[in-house]
Amino acid sequence: MKKVSDKQKKVNKELKKIYKEIADTREHCCTGCGRYDVPLSHSHIIPRSRRGDLVTDINNITYHCLSIGGRTGCHDLWEHGTVWDKQKLLDYGDNMDYILQQDEEYYYLLID
Repeated sequence: MKKVSDKQKKVNKELKKIYKEIADTREHCCTGCGRYDVPLSHSHIIPRSRRGDLVTDINNITYHCLSIGGRTGCHDLWEHGTVWDKQKLLDYGDNMDYILQQDEEYYYLLID
């Protein structure tokens, strides 16, 4: 079993707290497609791998639906889709506004 560092334990604990706050304060609905009837996941707007400092920023986390059956979920579209795929998501504009405020370089990478 892989040992978790103290630093990662702290991040995991904070993230668990943030996820609970999101569950308590936000509608349980995919912000990408507006559906309630699909499995949801917490989706980082700016990837954890790019901005570790924003991993626990509640504004960097949204609900996106998961892929199921033959349907590609908004989580996969946001993380791995083309610019055109992402632009179809209902929360595209809000997500891009957040990205522009937090990481201008990443914003311009996404729109190119």
